[in-house]
Amino acid sequence: MLQSKSNWNFLKLQEHTTLIEDEEVKLSPVIKELLIQRGIKTSEEIQKFLSPSLEDLINPEQLASMDIARDRVIRAIQNREKILVFGDYDADGVTSTTILIKALQELGAECDFYIPNRFTEGYGPNEAAFRRAYDDGFQLIITVDTGIASVHEAKVAKEIGLDLIITDHHEPQDELPEALAIIHPKCSPDYSFKELAGAGVAFKFAQALLGYFPEQFLDLVVIGTIADLVPLVGENRILAYYGLRKLSVTRREGLLALKKQCKLEGNVTEEDIGFLIGPRLNAVGRLQDADLAVQLLMSDDREEAEQLAEMVQQLNVERQQIVASIVKEVEEQVEIDEKKVL
Repeated sequence: MLQSKSNWNFLKLQEHTTLIEDEEVKLSPVIKELLIQRGIKTSEEIQKFLSPSLEDLINPEQLASMDIARDRVIRAIQNREKILVFGDYDADGVTSTTILIKALQELGAECDFYIPNRFTEGYGPNEAAFRRAYDDGFQLIITVDTGIASVHEAKVAKEIGLDLIITDHHEPQDELPEALAIIHPKCSPDYSFKELAGAGVAFKFAQALLGYFPEQFLDLVVIGTIADLVPLVGENRILAYYGLRKLSVTRREGLLALKKQCKLEGNVTEEDIGFLIGPRLNAVGRLQDADLAVQLLMSDDREEAEQLAEMVQQLNVERQQIVASIVKEVEEQVEIDEKKVL
């Protein structure tokens, strides 16, 4: 086994924890120190951090272009235009896709989803996929968890007559795509929280489209949020807190089947998502088309869901075997190199 060569620096507790501004706050010294390290000092900040509330979520209307995007989708539904949700192949991407497809279906939209194959198409939107969507009769494309760097693809969409709405959370580049609307926290000056995952942005869009808080999607948004390793502060912390509660009692057949494969019972934790649920959803897109993962999350039929979950499980086992083989090869090569040096 390889020995770690890292030098770990451990933070020491400060001798005084009186930096908490409200001295009446009854917390252990360790908890106080952890809060201070996170810049949380006032009683109000402490309350929000330790007891998240849905009331502290930001109105999705504060996201720039939300009104334009919502109006275009509603018009597409009224005119029976075909809508394509263009997602990504990781856990954040497939949960984002599922959230938006489910919201559109609830509104009666004629919609479908598309996730590129990472081996043949690479990451993100591509010209060929957009042209194929146009040929198939789609008139509106909505990206989820991707698209903020797709300058060329946005130009192609405009040239061929496709309207494009981008919802994403990745870092914006110097040049933004010429889309009909871009829903992105970091492109929204009035939106105070910038660290939503792709699923969080899709959740906000779904809320704006539906006109109410879509509690039914909390079990999906928590998976995307935790699996994508965004900071669990602010809105992410709220969505994760309530999402874990929702996921623990979910009646979504696809998630029930996936939890069964993970041997999860009772309360689901962030570790369960990070080490059991997330890796299984990620394994699909890493070894083949990620459509299977979306189909699992979308499934309303128990027998179908269990069959799909078994396929996902098999792919995860294959992924684990590949990783183990690579690690073994690396360890063997390191041992050979060390002997050469000696």
